[in-house]
Amino acid sequence: MLQRPAESYSWQPRQRGTTIQCHDAPASDPPLPANYFTPGCFYCIETICAPCGVVIAWTKFARSESTTNILNFLGSVYKTEESHPDYVCIDKGCQVLATAVTNGSWEI
Repeated sequence: MLQRPAESYSWQPRQRGTTIQCHDAPASDPPLPANYFTPGCFYCIETICAPCGVVIAWTKFARSESTTNILNFLGSVYKTEESHPDYVCIDKGCQVLATAVTNGSWEI
C-alpha cells in the first residue's frame, strides 16, 4: 500500500493529515461535586494484591501517592504482627523503606 498510494480502499481513511481525536482534546474541568465532603476526583487507587492476583484491599488517595500514605494504608490492612506479609513489592520500595526507617514505623 505504501508503494501504491493512489489506490484507495473502503477501509482507508479518506483524509490525511492531523486530526484531533477525542482523547487528544484538551481536558475540561471536572464537574463540581455534589457536596464538599469528598474530592471531585482522586489521584489514584492503591491496591494490595496476593501473588495470585486476587485483590486483598484497596483505597483511594485523594492528593498524592506519598510514602506516608502507603505506610498508613499498609498499617490499616495489616494491623497485627501475625498478619504481616513476608515481603512487599512496590514500585517505590526504596522510598517507602527510607520513610519507614526515618519515622520509626519500621519498628512497628
